[in-house]
Amino acid sequence: MLKTGSVYLVQFKDILKRIKTGFFLVTIVVITLWIDHILLPLVLLFFITFATNEYFRFWHRKDVFPHTLAVLFPGYTIPFLFYFDIPLLLPGFILFFFIALLSVMRFPGSRRNPNFLTEISANFFGVFYISILPSTIILLRKYGFCISLLPLVLTWIYDTFAYIVGSIWGRHRLAEKLSPKKSIEGTFVAFFLTFPFTVWLNSLWVKSFGLIDAVWITLGIGILGTVGDLFESGMKREVGLKDASNVFPGHGGFLDRLDSLIFNIPFFYLYFITRG
Repeated sequence: MLKTGSVYLVQFKDILKRIKTGFFLVTIVVITLWIDHILLPLVLLFFITFATNEYFRFWHRKDVFPHTLAVLFPGYTIPFLFYFDIPLLLPGFILFFFIALLSVMRFPGSRRNPNFLTEISANFFGVFYISILPSTIILLRKYGFCISLLPLVLTWIYDTFAYIVGSIWGRHRLAEKLSPKKSIEGTFVAFFLTFPFTVWLNSLWVKSFGLIDAVWITLGIGILGTVGDLFESGMKREVGLKDASNVFPGHGGFLDRLDSLIFNIPFFYLYFITRG
């Protein structure tokens, strides 16, 4: 069925809103990466605070209440461990013990139900998902401003192409129960549209990367970014939420806007240190 003019108008307005929100976030991120110094971990603390609140919101709707301090304290510590190049073995063990201790002190779980296993799992996963993965941007920034910007730019390019193509020509849903608007057409075509940008940006910023690297990076950014998006959507759908929060009106919260980057930044970091 062909889409009517009014449907296209609504989609166009939605795209404009996304562009405005994206421009705001891009500006903040670019300035932060450019200045670097202590500003980068401080901005990450800001993200971790809001993202943890959204993450807890998922669990609270399942009547599970992760320990706030058990997630936030390690979550706040990890960016500074990365920033100051502190060996992770001893601090990592201490943080592990800290999470375990707080969980044991609340046995058999908070509130009404005995949720010890669920809560301690939520604590550890929250630290990994909300702090460790995105904090790899600090490690990537040590190799240069442009290097740290590359996975962000490619993710935004891929997501934009996937959304535009899917909105106009998408007919088949990629994962309808998780993300009704994400189409197979948009997801697939975005790989080909993003690839020239990967080649071009690699030639400018990572001259050691060749054509094969551009292929793998484009595939990795597209696949892992899509999985990251669907992963966060899965958490929302399980608890009956459309958005993680309303920090960005009409466009959800921090996890909604940055879900792809949570997977793509560590992917690119690992690829870069292996191949760069």
